[in-house]
Parts: sequence; structure tokens; C-alpha cells
Amino acid sequence: MAKLALGKGLSALIAAQPAPAPAIAAVDDSEKIQRVSLYSITPSPLQPRKDFGADALSELVESIRQHGIIQPLIVRAIDGRHELIAGERRWRAAQEAGLNEVPVIIRSASDRDVLELSLIENLQRADLNPIEEAQGYARLAGEFGMRQEEIAQKVGRSRAAVANAMRLLDLHEQVQTWLTQDLISVGHAKVLLALKAPEEQLAVAETVLRRSATVRATERLVARQLGNARPRRRRPSSVSVSASTIEHLQSRLQEHLGTRV
Repeated sequence: MAKLALGKGLSALIAAQPAPAPAIAAVDDSEKIQRVSLYSITPSPLQPRKDFGADALSELVESIRQHGIIQPLIVRAIDGRHELIAGERRWRAAQEAGLNEVPVIIRSASDRDVLELSLIENLQRADLNPIEEAQGYARLAGEFGMRQEEIAQKVGRSRAAVANAMRLLDLHEQVQTWLTQDLISVGHAKVLLALKAPEEQLAVAETVLRRSATVRATERLVARQLGNARPRRRRPSSVSVSASTIEHLQSRLQEHLGTRV
């Protein structure tokens, strides 16, 4: 299926926060860099990023083969092993490059810290697709009880940006998949959210893909769908009454009331 021309991406839906979040992967001079076995490290189940991009990863593999890992991975110690906090892409590339040891910095971090830091790292590098970003915010809200204002402050976004991103999770699951595959843009997704029923969202999204519809054309499709869903007001029926019938009724009323009608 042909890929649609995308708009401005996530910026078309949400406003950017001018104040950037602090860099998670920055290494403090006082922190000790250690070398540990690559196979003692496991990825974090809290990692919001699912798609690491095969092409970009292969480029990183080649770079690591030539220069090694310049920036250490950030990990935490759990049950005698090391769980990644930041640097999963480098960890994956190091495996393919055939490394046995990698440089790490070991930090103490709670589950909430790990999710926050993973989100910040990926957002700073624009590594998350819109659904991964929304799911990360939803986990901070659902699992750790964070309010949208607090999430926004942590990740360097506006509250409106966080709220609008999380709304994408109201889309039909298949529509979310198409969004992650760049088959529809965030602009299309924003328009589809006007349809509350997931089945309607899916039906219109299928039409969008079939026609390679623009965002403006999608707005018209959604408006038409909303118009069809509204119950139409019935017009009062007009009844034709003959002149003879009117005269007969007037006569009956005159007899009954004893006065001229």
C-alpha cells in the first residue's frame, strides 16, 4: 500500500514546550564508568520504544565495530544482573557487532525513574512514534498516578501536548497501527478522533488509505459521517383540505356555538 504524504508529524497535533528536559544520558564526571559483560545486561520492560529501525541500527553496528561504544550505557543493578535504563539501541548494536564487554554507569533508580528517564531520552532523540509516546505517558499516569501537569514538567512538554498525545490511544487499534507505520499522519489521526465509535474511525481510515486522502479530505469524510449519524428532524406534514370541507366545518361550528364563524 502506498505511503501517504505526511504533514508536520506530531507538531501538527501538539505544541512544543520551549523549556527542554534535562539530558538523561549525560554522564557526571564524578560517576564511575565500569566495563561489564554484555550478557549480564537485560533490556528494561519499562522501555517505551518498541521499534528500533533496522537501517539505523545497522549503521550504528558499523560505527561500533570501528570506534567502539563512546557513550556508556546507563543501567541499574537487579538480582545480580544489570537492567538497562538508557542505551538499548547501543546494547542491541553491540550484540550484532560481536562485543563481549561494554562501558556502563550503574545508578540507583525506581521503576518510575526508569520509565521517566527512558521517555526523556527517546523524546530528546525523536526516537518514539506517536503511539509509543502516548503509551509512555499513559503508563506514567496509570501505574504511578502522575497528573498530566507533572508528566509534562518531567518530560519537557506542555500539558496540552501530553493530553493531546494521550488522546491518540482512543483510536481503533488498527488505526493506531497504521499511525505507527506512517500510513496515516498525526493530522489524519487528530481528525479521526472526532468520531467516538472505534468502528467508525476504522471505516473512515480505510477510506483514507484507499483514496490516499489528504487531511482536508479526511475532514470532509468525518463531517459526512457525523452528519449521517445525527437523527434527522421530521418536518411537519402539510395536509391539503378542500374548500367544501372548510365550509362544512364552519357550518357545524356555527350551529354548535350559535354564532357566525
